[in-house]
Amino acid sequence: MTRPDDISPPTTRPLSRVTLSGPDLGTVDLEFEGEPVQNGAAAEGVEAARTDAPPAGQAAPPDDLPDFDPRLYEAALPRPEPLSAESFLPVLPPAQFAALLDDLRGELSLIPDEATRAALHSRARLLALNVEQYRVNHEQARSALTRVLAETGVGVRSSWERQQEHLSFMNAASGGVERDYEAATAAIEQARARRFEALVSVGARPDTTGAENLYTQQAVMTLAREGHAIRPPEQKSGSKRVFNAFAVFSKFFVGVISGVSINLLFNPESRLYLTLIALTAGVMFSVLLLWLVDELAYRAKLAPGTPGMAHPRAYTAGILAVTALYLGVEGFLNWDGILRVTAEIAANAAQQGQLTDLSAAPEPDAAPQHWSLLTFTLALVGMAAAAALIQGRERARSVLERERLAARVADLKAQGTLESAARAADHVTYLERARDRLAPPRDVTSPDHARLNERVLNHWEQERDSQVQSVSARLLGEAQGVQATLEDFAAQVQAARFPPPRRGLRALLG
Repeated sequence: MTRPDDISPPTTRPLSRVTLSGPDLGTVDLEFEGEPVQNGAAAEGVEAARTDAPPAGQAAPPDDLPDFDPRLYEAALPRPEPLSAESFLPVLPPAQFAALLDDLRGELSLIPDEATRAALHSRARLLALNVEQYRVNHEQARSALTRVLAETGVGVRSSWERQQEHLSFMNAASGGVERDYEAATAAIEQARARRFEALVSVGARPDTTGAENLYTQQAVMTLAREGHAIRPPEQKSGSKRVFNAFAVFSKFFVGVISGVSINLLFNPESRLYLTLIALTAGVMFSVLLLWLVDELAYRAKLAPGTPGMAHPRAYTAGILAVTALYLGVEGFLNWDGILRVTAEIAANAAQQGQLTDLSAAPEPDAAPQHWSLLTFTLALVGMAAAAALIQGRERARSVLERERLAARVADLKAQGTLESAARAADHVTYLERARDRLAPPRDVTSPDHARLNERVLNHWEQERDSQVQSVSARLLGEAQGVQATLEDFAAQVQAARFPPPRRGLRALLG
């Protein structure tokens, strides 16, 4: 069993300096007292030689490679320089203060006055203690700064590594997307050339941009060769708009005329609510019958080629019956209204004494004198019915042409003669859509990742700056105090060595 006194303490080497080097501050250099300091340039050269040397088993790259290095054009973070504790100590080293104190102590022997020399010797010994204390504090501050730089350097280094990894990922992703975009553009150009050749070979227009357009174009051409020309959709010209407006307006205008006639027939006292009811009934009657004429004309046009529908003669008979009913009702209403208006005019004139012979008044059953109004009203009703008939047949014609065109397109697709041309026409559109979907594979946390790294880096830099400032401020205050004390001591030594000359009574008494 050994005693505690026999245990030898472990051998330790005092640490002189710790520096962080490398592009990402990942290399920690430890320097101990008593060891020679390696040359930084030589160390960097050895590291560069170690990095640039090819791995074992691989041949060295030839010397005739081009000088272009894509890594030089990649966005990279700035590379910080290595940090050392001396760069954060804005004070003079203790050796300079000690040298100054030694020089001043050497001048003390030149002071002639023994009392002053003894007092200054005592003050010099106290100043030596102050300088020694400053040296101890300086070493402690340097050790503290080295520890702070080492601790915060880990956080800074990891933050820089994460930022560099994220930036490399985004650069690689962007480069890959750019290469894919260029490849897609080249494929689109080749597809356009093949589309042009395919369209010209089948006799289609070179500006056809899709398979449906190609089939529609070929169907229209085949129908035209067979004598079934497909008229393109009519543009709404001025005359077409006027006709449609008249067809709509006629339904309501004739309805208003019917409402007025109904009001004269059933509302002799001109009650307001009866007038509104009569006008509404006339408009509804007119619109309903004219819509029925439109629908019957539409069905009569579609009946020959549509299975399950009645014979066209049935729809034609329905159109004639509805038109006759409409004309009969309108004629009766207007005939009766004309008779009533004529009788009221005659009665009003008799009451005012404008008629001398009431026996000469027309009989109630006699023909009215305003038969032209009835004819005009029936003509308007006939025109409205004819406009509804034309609208129905035009709507049916457009439907039949679309069905015939769709049937011919289906036949062309079933034949398969235009399959290669249709594929070439659509291939360009598919490639363009695929190119539009190209996007870098974004990291789902890339914005948060960058902001987090920035906050972490700022935290470590602020922590380093705050600790460095606190240590440097304390040491700076102590250094200024030691310097001020040494300056005062130097002034006292100079005053003791060269006292001011005495003049007058002092010189005689001295």
